[in-house]
Amino acid sequence: MTTTSSVPRPVGAGEVGALLDFIAGRQADPATGTCYLDTERESLRLELEELDAWPDSALIVTDGDGTIVAASMSEVDAELGRSWIHGPWVLGDRWDALARPLLEAAVASCPAGVTHHEFSGDVANRRMAALAAELGWTASVPNHVFVATADATAGWPADDRRVRPATPDDFAAIDPLHDEEFPDTYLSTRQMIDDGIAGERITLVSESDGELLGYACGRVQPDGAGYLDFIAVPPAARGTGAGLGLMVTVCRRIMAAAPNRDVNLTVQDHRAPAVALYRGLGFTLETTIVGYSSRPADQGHG
Repeated sequence: MTTTSSVPRPVGAGEVGALLDFIAGRQADPATGTCYLDTERESLRLELEELDAWPDSALIVTDGDGTIVAASMSEVDAELGRSWIHGPWVLGDRWDALARPLLEAAVASCPAGVTHHEFSGDVANRRMAALAAELGWTASVPNHVFVATADATAGWPADDRRVRPATPDDFAAIDPLHDEEFPDTYLSTRQMIDDGIAGERITLVSESDGELLGYACGRVQPDGAGYLDFIAVPPAARGTGAGLGLMVTVCRRIMAAAPNRDVNLTVQDHRAPAVALYRGLGFTLETTIVGYSSRPADQGHG
């Protein structure tokens, strides 16, 4: 009979393959997985290897024979003072004993000044929701995950000629809108523009006569899927067609760059007009997710 130490430790160099197998096993089920990582082992490996945190920030718990029974990993943005914790992934009935120590160890491993922590899961992951409630962490509104393939574009209007790549000169116009629409987000306006210029993301603006009509930002994920990170239109431009024009234009460009020829996105449950727009463009609902934040509700969360 093996015994399990509840003390998380860094993963060893010879344990990375086993850790990947363990995570893939948990990701295969929405009730035990975490958000924003794939469910297939090879795609998951590619995603993790793109992260600076992998595998250095990974923490594991093992049985006496070395079998991994729990794990987590943290991504940190010191500039934003935030961390995103993947997991905790826990084997079977070990959750009650291991999930909280693992999450607390992941938080404790973050640099000083990183005080806002978040983890997230499918609505089916009820154990994650219960752990967040036990810790007093705040649940976000549900976020729906939609996807559209290239076939859906056949009925779309033509690209909007008002849409162009974002430049550093657009910062002053985009930043207030980005802060308002996506408070405490994982990507600042400066990062979004710089990544677009570097070719790491597709960052576009719609403007007419020097007036901002909206901005959008997307990327190709390591598994070849396209993802729309952000799209926002200021109140004065809503109802003018600027949002639709920006949406179809950025999505076509993301699809053209993505080997999978698709676009994935998330939208908050209460944004009914956006949900209606996406459904009208042929996006289909894949899942619904919730984020749990250590930051008090009156300070907001991403």
